[in-house]
Amino acid sequence: MKNTTLDFSLVLTVVLVASLGACATQKVAPNAGATGAGTNEANTTTASTVPATTQPTVEQQIAAIVADNKAVITFPQDSITLTADANRKLDLAARLFRDANPVVMFASGYSDGSGEEYSNLLLSARRAKAIKLGLMARGIPANRLLIQAFGQSVLANPADPLGTENRRVVITWNLH
Repeated sequence: MKNTTLDFSLVLTVVLVASLGACATQKVAPNAGATGAGTNEANTTTASTVPATTQPTVEQQIAAIVADNKAVITFPQDSITLTADANRKLDLAARLFRDANPVVMFASGYSDGSGEEYSNLLLSARRAKAIKLGLMARGIPANRLLIQAFGQSVLANPADPLGTENRRVVITWNLH
């Protein structure tokens, strides 16, 4: 039987490299009303080239997640509410699932260092479950999603135990 499975990270790396080769720039004219000391700068200044500010494409965002081997979703303090950024990352993770077809995805929940250890363990489990439900709502089968809860035992930033980066769920996957 012929193996038709492609290494998804290799495909995305190629897409990312190709995408980065096409950097957009735009011409920006100087302010027509600007004047210098006795001269009209609008007439003497030429247009300058300024890089256009563009959002990364979906392919670039997925490539970044694949390169990191994880997607990190942060939460407000004492909350399991999914923010707009969290929903965007869930969309990317669901697309990665559909494109790469991993064996399993893990949603590992964490909390910051505030509060009691047991309460934080429960909060991190609820955060992981919120991510699992979000992925299921995007068509990912429940039997391919596993949750873990770590509470405050593994801080992303031990120097700032109350920092936002500690209140997170990390989505990882196993492609083989």
